[in-house]
Amino acid sequence: MNPFKRLIGGILSFCEHKQIHAFRIQINSRIYYVCARCSGLYLGIFLGFLFSFIMLLYMPIFFSLGDLGTTLVAVLISLPAILDWTTQRLALRESRNGIRFGTALPTGFALSWYLLSPVSILVKIPVLVAVLLFLIIFSYIDKRPPEVSSQEEPNASSTK
Repeated sequence: MNPFKRLIGGILSFCEHKQIHAFRIQINSRIYYVCARCSGLYLGIFLGFLFSFIMLLYMPIFFSLGDLGTTLVAVLISLPAILDWTTQRLALRESRNGIRFGTALPTGFALSWYLLSPVSILVKIPVLVAVLLFLIIFSYIDKRPPEVSSQEEPNASSTK
């Protein structure tokens, strides 16, 4: 097998999630289900780092918002993903893969831009810890009913 296809297959295997929250990608005969939100986040992180490096070299004024301004801009850019994820976890509505991808993309961008920005480490650490705590707490809060994966078939032998 081609080493490039093997590398891509390994990456896709690592990112596999429930079919209902994922994009279906087929390489040769293997089918991968890649998380929509993770795909947007990782692509956003990559694009954010690329953009930030270019801006650091050619337009350093782009980073002159100060500690508070930079933090607020990063949070505002991430707000759509935070709202999408929160409303989905609290069962207020059901998100779709396009929305998951589209809201995670700017969040990944904001994360990489924030990490490369000249914000004081005394501001960055509490902000990143607060984000981590938010993720941990909300990963345990799930008001949605249990989903039946499209891989699972109803048990036909349980009929009376």
